[in-house]
Amino acid sequence: MMLTHQLTVEEVNNLESETFVRIFGNTVEHFPAAAIAILKNRPFLDIDDIIKAVTDFLDSLKVYEKERILQLYPDVVNKLFYSSQLPLKREIRGSDHLTVDDKTKLRELDDNYKVKFGFPFIIDNKEKDVNTIFSEIISRLQNSK
Repeated sequence: MMLTHQLTVEEVNNLESETFVRIFGNTVEHFPAAAIAILKNRPFLDIDDIIKAVTDFLDSLKVYEKERILQLYPDVVNKLFYSSQLPLKREIRGSDHLTVDDKTKLRELDDNYKVKFGFPFIIDNKEKDVNTIFSEIISRLQNSK
């Protein structure tokens, strides 16, 4: 559903359940069950109340459920190498300047990340540049599962 304007909290509260789930179904990556759970918290008082409903839902999940959601996220590094999607390569600043060694190292890091954590390396779209991807994946690999 394409929205033509930003909804007010009152409008969100008055949405039919099916419409609410359609609009908020990707609040958590490809996981409409989140929207269904959030829907149960209506009526919302304000935007902070909506955010709290999302946070409370995520906090209520068991670790394996959170991991399952993380597995739904796109594998940015894999797409970078195996996709012919030019827009994606443009989105990731510096990707056109990677050497063969850089690509090999990044693939190894990404593979190690997926093996260690069981889900793809995830990074905020605003931070999509090769240097940030390298530093973040190296840093996160130091974490325990």
